[in-house]
Amino acid sequence: MKAEYGNEADRTAALIEIWREVLGPQHLDEDSDLFEAGGASMHVLEIVGRVSEVMDVNVRLRQIFEYSTPKSLSVFLGASQLQSER
Repeated sequence: MKAEYGNEADRTAALIEIWREVLGPQHLDEDSDLFEAGGASMHVLEIVGRVSEVMDVNVRLRQIFEYSTPKSLSVFLGASQLQSER
């Protein structure tokens, strides 16, 4: 993961931006559920690609389904990063 996404607030902000890029301009915040905001399976593929490109971290499709808000995915990515550093 790129260093600028090392803290939860920065990761969450980046993920909100990715949600907006993929879903189009609408009010989204850290608790906006991808699927409640109109997301579908094709959007999950786009998000996986954008997260990899922007944040330099690999996310699996099932993780987007499981952690479908920017905040929950950010927390998951932070925990995964800490675990991989051990």
